[in-house]
Parts: sequence; structure tokens; C-alpha cells
Amino acid sequence: MLWGPGLFKRIAYLLVFILLLGAAYAVSQTAMVGEAEQQPPQSNKGSAPKVLVEPVKLESTASNFGAVATGWADKSAEMYAVVDEKVTKVFFKPQQKVKRGDLLVQQDDREEQLALRLAQVQLANTQSLLDRYRQAVDKGAVPQTQVDSAQADLDAAKVAVEQAKLAISNHQVRAPFDGVVGITDIDPGQRIAPGVLITGVDSREIMYVDFDVPEAVVGQLSPTNMKQIEVKASTPAVPGRSFNAEVVALDSRLNAEKRTLRVRANIANPDDLLRPGMSFSVQMAVKGQLLPAVPEIALQWDREGSYVWLVRDGKADRENVQVADRRQGRVFVVGNVREGETVVVEGGLRLAEGTAVELVKDPLQ
Repeated sequence: MLWGPGLFKRIAYLLVFILLLGAAYAVSQTAMVGEAEQQPPQSNKGSAPKVLVEPVKLESTASNFGAVATGWADKSAEMYAVVDEKVTKVFFKPQQKVKRGDLLVQQDDREEQLALRLAQVQLANTQSLLDRYRQAVDKGAVPQTQVDSAQADLDAAKVAVEQAKLAISNHQVRAPFDGVVGITDIDPGQRIAPGVLITGVDSREIMYVDFDVPEAVVGQLSPTNMKQIEVKASTPAVPGRSFNAEVVALDSRLNAEKRTLRVRANIANPDDLLRPGMSFSVQMAVKGQLLPAVPEIALQWDREGSYVWLVRDGKADRENVQVADRRQGRVFVVGNVREGETVVVEGGLRLAEGTAVELVKDPLQ
């Protein structure tokens, strides 16, 4: 390769060009550094996670429920004859008040009366014979075995008397409790069998209604708070008036098909205005308590249980809570959560204890 004057000129031009490019790059870098030093430091505000929040509210866990029910007497019985026999007398009229043990219907019991008299005669004879044997055994005139046999005969005679009395009572239909009797189709001289209904007896001083409550309300009912449940009942038979009712019983299980629990409430009926079979509109109010309520979406779960994120002093603070009730998208919680505190509704999955957060309020609040 030959080195001529032209080649040296081209190399010199190339070196000068490279030097000029390097100088220009150095000047530009110096200018950028100067501008950066003159600009104020940027804020770190945008680095904090944004969370949607709302204030914690105290809400009542009370609830109301309505149902339609049928009223029944506190005590109710249908009266039937025990034996197949002719009726000799009917001692009651419809709507008559009766006392427990009052005779309602008498059937022909002449044979049973004769059997009782015979049993009583036999009892008296065996008792007299036993008394003589006891006197004679002390003198050695009668062996003890004969006395024992007479004692057995006496016991059998007593049983015969009781059987005769039972047969007589089976011919009598008596009121099982204080109440009011209904209509009867039985007349004297009519022969009735055990399957024939004589009348009904109802104790109407207390009426009760059974109604079903949905599964969502069952958690607020227990034997310990039945007195706190307010129940009002009204019936078209007594317009313009409502009756106070008291919950007295809760069923032990839910109806698996309807997902409801049967509840029984008693209604005092001192004026005897109510009758069994009436329809009732029942309104039940369960008294609750004031508890912190948060949106259901704010509640989170992990291996330790349920918890919520609260914002305290601008930082995320985890609080473990227990769920007391759920209702219409809100959760009633028990824990170290106070009214007015700020709870995280959305964005909680990105939080850790002590994380600084940027608050975004719910526009609907």
C-alpha cells in the first residue's frame, strides 16, 4: 500500500471529525446535568397505592318479618266414645263452658253397674273371711297357708272392683280440661262406636299461631332472646285491632325444602274474641344491637380468620374481626373497629401492615 499526500489528508479530516463529535457529546451531557441540578426534586406521592374507602357506621341488627298464620287454641281435643253403646243422655250444648271432668255424654252402663255391685259383694265376703282366718290362726285352728290364700282372694276382689269402675267410666265421656264445647250431632238413644266424633273442646284463653321464618332470620333467634322478639297479630275477624303475641317455642330444625324455621307465638284472649282456625297476619320484629357495619367487599379472609383494613394516620392497619351478621351487602362485625373510622373497601389486596395509602372516597357516599 502506498502512502501518498491524498491519503494523509483524508485521515486528518477523519480524525478532526471524530474530535468534533466527541466535543459536541461532552457539551450536551454537561448541559443536561446542569438542568437536572437546577430542577427541584420530584414528589413521591404517586408511589402510594390508592384505595377506595368509606367511614365505618354503627347500624342496628334489628329485623322485621311478616307472615300469614292460622290461629289455634292453646288446648284442643276431639271427643270420641271408648265403647260401642247406646247414648242415654247428652249433658252439654254448643258453646257451653265446661270444667275439667264435667260429664258430657253418658252411655248405657246398666250391665257395668251390676258388675260393680257383684264385685263389691265379693270383696266384702273375702274381706270378712280373711278377718276370721286371721283370728283363728292365732289360736292354731287355721294354718297360715289358708290365711295367705284368703289374702290373695281379697286382692283379686279389689282388682275386680277397679275393673268394674273402669268399665263404668268408659261409658262416660268427660271434659279433659276447662274449655268450650262445640256442636254435636249425637242425640240420646243413638248408638255410637269409638270412631264417631262426639264434639270438640277448646281452651281459648290462650291462642297460638305457628308461622315460618326464612333461614336468613334464624341466626337472630334463640331460646335466650325469645322475650326480646316483638310479635303483633291481626285478623280480619276483628278489624282495626292488633294483638300482642309472645314467642314461646322455636322448632329444633329447619324445613329442608322451604329453608324455614317454625316459630310459635301465644296470644292472650281474655275477651274471647279469637277462635281457632282464624287467619292472622303476623309481624315479627327482632330487637338487635348497634354494631359496626362495613360493605361485604371490605371483609377479607386468610388462615387467621376474617379481617378488615383500616386507615389510621394515613397508613394501612389490619384489624381481625368476627362476623356477627350479614344483611343486604353489609357485614356486622365485632372487633376493635369504631364508628367513623376509615375502612378500605377496594384495594386491600395490595396492602401490608403500615403501608402508606392514598385515599379515594366512594363517590356514592
